[in-house]
Parts: sequence; C-alpha cells; structure tokens
Amino acid sequence: MSFPSLFAFCALLTVTPFAAAAQTSGDYALNFDKSQTITRNDRLLRAVTLQSADGPQTLNVGTRFVYNDLTAQAFTALPGDKVQIRFNYQSGASPWMHGYVYLDRNNDGSFSADELVSYSYADGKNSLGEPIAQNGGGWGNALQPPAFQLPNDLATGNYRLRVKIDWNNTDPAGALGEDGTITGNNSIVVNGGAVADFTLSLHPTAYPQVSLQLDTRHANLYAERGALPLQPQRGKALKVRVVPVEPSYEVEELSVRYAQQQEGAAEGETRWETLALTANDQGIVTLPAEIMQGRVQLTAHYKPTRHSKYLPVFSEEFEGDDNTQPNDKFWSRTLRRKSTWNRFCSDDDAVVFLKNGELVCRAMATPERLKGVEEKSFISGGIRSESKFSFCYGRVEARIFTHPHKGNFPAFWMMPQDNSKGWPNAGEIDIWEQINEESVSYHTLHSHWTYDLKHKSDPTSAVQGRNIDYTAYHTFAAEWTPTLITWYVDGEKVGSAPKSTNADALANGQWPYTAPFYLILNQSVGDGSWAGHPDPAFVYETRFDWVRVYQTAEQNPTLTGIDTVLADPDPDAWDTTPNGRPDARTASAFWYDLSGRRVLNPDASHGVLVRKGEKRLVF
Repeated sequence: MSFPSLFAFCALLTVTPFAAAAQTSGDYALNFDKSQTITRNDRLLRAVTLQSADGPQTLNVGTRFVYNDLTAQAFTALPGDKVQIRFNYQSGASPWMHGYVYLDRNNDGSFSADELVSYSYADGKNSLGEPIAQNGGGWGNALQPPAFQLPNDLATGNYRLRVKIDWNNTDPAGALGEDGTITGNNSIVVNGGAVADFTLSLHPTAYPQVSLQLDTRHANLYAERGALPLQPQRGKALKVRVVPVEPSYEVEELSVRYAQQQEGAAEGETRWETLALTANDQGIVTLPAEIMQGRVQLTAHYKPTRHSKYLPVFSEEFEGDDNTQPNDKFWSRTLRRKSTWNRFCSDDDAVVFLKNGELVCRAMATPERLKGVEEKSFISGGIRSESKFSFCYGRVEARIFTHPHKGNFPAFWMMPQDNSKGWPNAGEIDIWEQINEESVSYHTLHSHWTYDLKHKSDPTSAVQGRNIDYTAYHTFAAEWTPTLITWYVDGEKVGSAPKSTNADALANGQWPYTAPFYLILNQSVGDGSWAGHPDPAFVYETRFDWVRVYQTAEQNPTLTGIDTVLADPDPDAWDTTPNGRPDARTASAFWYDLSGRRVLNPDASHGVLVRKGEKRLVF
C-alpha cells in the first residue's frame, strides 16, 4: 500500500465544518475550556505511540483532562518519513471512537484543512479513502488512523502535532454536540474524547534504533505499567518490572548486556558490557538511559526454592536453529480437518518454523510453488503436544506476539488427551484467542453444558481482557484447579470460570476438566462467522516466545523440580563424608534438594542425588 503525502490529503478528505471557535488563528483553538475534565470513567487516552525511522516512541497522557498540552515532549522523525500513530485508549471491546492527527506545517498557530494528515473515520471513509462500514466491526472499531507520509521537502525543525479522539468529526478543536454546545449529545466531552498536543521534531538522519532482547527462565518481564514496548525509546531510561513465577522463587541471574561502539575500533565493531541488576521491593529494575542506544540483552533467570508452591514441569523455549522445526519429542503439526481453525492446516515449512528463539506460526494464501499440489486457497500452521505432553491441573503460560488484521484468528489452547467422548463433551480450554483488529483477549471454556445446551453464563465460562496493546508481546496464562480456571494477562487477573455446584449442570457435562489436556499453538484465519474472512494479500503471523507449565506437589506427586538429568563423567570417583555418603564437593556428582535446586553441601540436605544418570532419593 502506498501512503499519500500531506499535500494529497485534500483530495481524499471530507471535512466536517469547523465551529467558529476553531477559526481563531494563532492560538491552536479549542471548543472547550482547557480545564475541562473527562466526564466518563470508562474512557481515557493513556498514551500515544509514534513509529518513524527513529523507531517507536511512546509518550504518556493519562490525565483526567480532555486537553493536554504536552509540547514540552517531542516525537522525532525525518523529512519524508512514513509515520504511524497508535493510541492506547481505555474503552470497551470496541472503542466506538475515531482517531485524528494534525500537523501545523507552516507553524502559524492553527490547523488548516490540509493539515489533517491522517484520520480513521470521517463521513464513511478513512484518510486513505478506504470505505468504513457503519457497524461495530467498521466505524465502531475504527480508532487507529492509517500511516501517513511526511513531505520530503518539509524543513527540519519543530512542529506542533495534535492528536484527537472524537466521533466522526474532523474539527481539530473538538466536536460540539448536536445542539451546538460542548455538553450536547455526541460532543467530544460527552463522548469521552481527548485532545493532546506534542512537538514533532524533524532531523536530517535517523537515530540508531534500540533492540531489546529478553532471556528469561521462570520469570516475566514487563514495563513498570503494562507490557514492555516492542522497541524501547533511544536514550531514555527504561523501567522493567521483574515478576517470577511466584515470590518464593530466587534469582540466579539478573543482568543487562549492552553493546557499545569501541573507541578507535573499526566501523561496526562493538564491545559488550554487562551490568548486574538488583530489583527493588516492587520488583523494578532500571536500565540506564546511557545504555539504551543499540543492542540490549536483558537476562532474568529464576529458580524455585523449597518454599515454592509451583514447580516447573514443562518449559519450551524454542531455541533451535533458525528455519528448523520444533522439537518433535514434544510437538507434532496440527492436522487438517473440517473446523474453521484447522481447515487450512498444512505441514509446509512456510507456516511453522523457528526463528530468533521463537516459534513462528503463519497463515497465508497458498504460494505459487504449491499450486497444483495444495487443494486449498490458503495454508495455515500450528503445533500440538498431543500424546507427547499433557497435564492435569497447574499453571500454564506463554509469551505471544500477534498482528491484528481482518480475519486474524490465532490461539493458545488445550484439548483433552482422551477425546473419546468427542467435542465439546470432553472439553476445551482456550487460554487465549484474538480476532480481527480487536484489542481484546478472549478466554473461554467449551463443554456440552456451555456449547450444546447454551449455558455459557450459568456459571461463567468466558471472560475477555480489554484494551490489549497488540503492538507489544503479552504473557497469557491460565491457572487450573479441580474447581476453578482463572485467566491472566501480563500477570493481571482477567477473570475466572468455576465448577458448578448445581447437580444438573454437572450431570450434563459442565465440568469435564478433570483429566490431562495437551497444548496447541496455532495461527488460523476466520470464515466470517466470528473472525472475518481472510485477506489473501496479508501474511498472518503469530510468534510464541516460550511456553511453560508449573504444578504443585499436590497436583503432581512425582515432582522434584529437576527438568534435566546430567550424566556423571566419572561415577566411580567418589569420596565419602564421615557418615559414608558420597561427597559431591570432591566428586563429579550432582545433588539437588526436593525443589530441584543444585546443592553444594549435601550433608545438610535431603533430596536427589544424580549418579550414573539416575535420580536417587537421599534421606
């Protein structure tokens, strides 16, 4: 898709007439007082992200004022840049608001009609001239404005950039109500809209972008609030919230490694520095601004202790070589069947592969090389742990990134290992799903009671997470007990579905979640019934960074916390302690306590000795 220049927008634009107050030149007029506060509690402009050649840049808004003057803060870009603006806006499942972007190119203190550079909806279309349907999936979900192109001849310097959230109104001063007042129906104030002014600073050459790589074990890394940005801002300190599986886990390594251009070195030659980190009482570590210049690698390795409730039973980090397949010891490809999600499943390597330590699942129009062999117009991919790994009760989580688009339908879910009762009688646990362009996470249980007998709310069987910023990775988790399944997004509880206490419900299959289930990770596309029809010009892609499962000793009595057995290179070279026990301090043996921790002083421990590749309990 091509992006029109600022000067081409007049031909595309249908302008809603400005109110008189907006005609005043030189003062960036508003149709309401700057002290006006938000009157709705369910809507709030939290932050604005601008993507340019300098990378993504996020500036927070988040006040209770309708207008915010944030011109002391600057976004940066280059002349001729393609610019994308995204709003982090608190709303419902669909925002039912529209986004507008203005740039005062001549710095005259006002925004003329041709300085509306991008908008998501006005009189039936967006700023690219694309039609937008008047329904929930069209104008109801059309918040984010399209990307736009800055003119190549726009001079370097500072410009006023205004963003506005409003309803079908291009007036940069904000919509008046239907009665001509700011408190009338559908005014920007009544609708919970917002206006924010920033500075856009143009400079001649791009800044180096920051690349943040994460290496975690039994821990999650988030921003101080919400998810970490996909690409942090250059030269700005980054606060990271470190959250282990549970507070009882202890740190093995918490550090940041960063690349620096070595003084006097050849171009492209770097040296690496490592900085040890210590989290504060709130679990926050700060990456200093001076290291946020290029490649940054953040490591957070944690391990269970004897006080830990949840112990690791399965951890797939997808660390194979690029363009290889997932470990077939644990995974098989999803099979083509007749359901919406698997109707296009393919075993072609183009739709499932490893890259950069992640599992990549795709759906796409059938490539030319497969035409004549592949009968379907689309192919899609996924993996399953059926007959290779399953579990009953525990905590399961994955870190995931997807690209919302019409027809998008990725999922992280579970099906019963014993499916002899068939679907939905044997049950289904959807840990996470996303559809279309929605900023929603779906978490659902399916059973005979909920699906066939239509008792989806008796009791609750589905919950949704709102305002999910899918420009970032998120960790989606489910905690499964004999009587309750609870879902989490980035460590925050979204909701729960309980086992019914009603005998009739239980007799009719309300709670089949009492047996082992296996994992499925896949990228599929909709058929128009829920998720939309697929776009053949778009490659759908979801990336799974890792998948981990934890259980308690009560849920899995065989747990020792040991997920790897190391061979003893010299099993006969044993010294002994005074009580005749092998001394791991002077021999090639490995001792672990019952939480799976490596022990250096076995005399003080009870646990597991690994000798000749065998686990031996020591009391």
